[in-house]
Amino acid sequence: MKNKNQGNTDRALAFAVVLVLLAFPSCQQVNKGQIPMKPIPTNIIVFEGTLKKLAPDLGFASGLLAVYRLAKYRVDRVCEGKYEGSEIVVDHLIFTTKEFEGIKLNDRVCVTVKISNRVAMRYDAEGIRSPSDDVKTFYLAVEDIKKITSDGRCCHN
Repeated sequence: MKNKNQGNTDRALAFAVVLVLLAFPSCQQVNKGQIPMKPIPTNIIVFEGTLKKLAPDLGFASGLLAVYRLAKYRVDRVCEGKYEGSEIVVDHLIFTTKEFEGIKLNDRVCVTVKISNRVAMRYDAEGIRSPSDDVKTFYLAVEDIKKITSDGRCCHN
């Protein structure tokens, strides 16, 4: 004879199994060899680009103040998100002062940026952005820059 608690446990287990079975068909199925894609927010752009100009290294990292280093890229290919221009100015927040270590002008890189209408602290650099430029959209780097090898790619589409 089952006690009252055993009956409640059996009903709860049956209910949980039914829920799992009902939810199972709605799960995204992944075919063999495919990688499930996570949705990309609409304010993110991932692009393959060529570093055309780089602001001077200020020699110190962010701390009490946000320190950015500007970079201008030629946009070679947009991997994710939407961007129509052939060039883009990116504000790279500097945490370690080594963000551009091993990267030089004309290197091909993979860059992920967040689109924003403001930046914590605006920096300008000759040939990249001048103080008189009216910037309505900032592109803020959100990941480390990845150098693309001669046979490598950033975009997988």
